[in-house]
This record gives sequence, structure tokens and C-alpha cells, in this order.
Amino acid sequence: MARIAKKSGTYHHGDLRRALVDAAVRVVDKEGVEALSLVAIAKKAGVSSGAPYHHFQNREELLAAIATDGFGLLAASMKEDAESTVPRPGEKTGEARLRGIGRGYVRFALQHPGYFRIMFRPEVKSTIDRADVNEAFALLTDAIALAQTEGALPPGDPRPLILLAWSTVHGASVLWLDGPLESEGLVDNADSLAATVADTLMLLLRKC
Repeated sequence: MARIAKKSGTYHHGDLRRALVDAAVRVVDKEGVEALSLVAIAKKAGVSSGAPYHHFQNREELLAAIATDGFGLLAASMKEDAESTVPRPGEKTGEARLRGIGRGYVRFALQHPGYFRIMFRPEVKSTIDRADVNEAFALLTDAIALAQTEGALPPGDPRPLILLAWSTVHGASVLWLDGPLESEGLVDNADSLAATVADTLMLLLRKC
């Protein structure tokens, strides 16, 4: 993003809010959530220490903004992979969409760890914009409902299937980001994790 230097030595951003959120995500990527503060992101974005307060009253508002943007990116990643996944021989449409959604979830987490580590923190739960959260959740619930209708998954209450699917992709993502999966050699690399988790998830769901 282009920056125009002011005489004071600070910078003017065409979209300061965007610049601050991007800076915050970079801080979390490299130093963790504990290092995040409005002062830290002002320095990272190249603006005065008071500039972030024009957009965020406190750290909690910044976290909520990051989480909201993160769920938008997550929904887009899940949707992209769901729509691009072609059913395998003998596989129903709903199953293919679920595989794609699983890959998209894990792919997002590994590509955007700064967002992912903030999105599910308890302090943002009541302040984030629910529209993108609901969109991401609806992609999963609709795919499971379709797979049930097609007979690919057991009929009945979909909630246990939703719980298993979400827990699987989320847990695998956290374990990779925190190190255990890589160190134990359970998957070859980050690129293979998304496909391995998505394929195994479908095997588990069929057994429910």
C-alpha cells in the first residue's frame, strides 16, 4: 500500500483502518497475541502512536475487527474449495463439498495464522460481526444436510456430524500451528495436511 510521508515524519494511509489491521496480523504472526497493542501496531504501520485511536478505542475493538475480517476470509476459502471440488467416482455432491470445505478451512488456518489465532478468542465472541461467522457455519451445515439428503451420511440430527467435522478441521489446524503434528511426522508437510484431514474426515462422517 502506498504511503505519503508527512513533514512531521509520520505517514498518511489511504485506508488507515486496513493498514492497522494488517499490521496487527503481522504482529500476531511473528510475536503472538500477547505482543499485540495499539502502540505496537502504530509502530508497525508507520503512523503516530495516537493514530489507531481514530478507529479503535482499545485493544478489544482491534481484536474484534481482526476476527470479523478473518471470518470473511475463512468463508471465502471454504466456499472456493467447496465449489472447485469435483466428486470422485461414486461420490455424491454433498460429500465432495464437505471435502472441499474441510480443505478450505485448514488451508485458511495455515495461510493466515494471525487471523486464525484471534478469531476464536473468548473476548471477541460478543463483539464480532456475525454475518461472516454465520456464512462460514452455513457452508458446513448446508453441505452436511445435502450429504444426508443424498444418503451419503446417516440421517437424523445433523449436530453430531457438524460437531465432528468442525472439531476435526479446527483441531488439526491448531495442532499443526502449535507444532505437534509436524514434529511427530503424522503428515509430510503443510500442503498435504488439508487434503489428509478432509479425506479422513469423510471416512469418519460416514461411520457416524
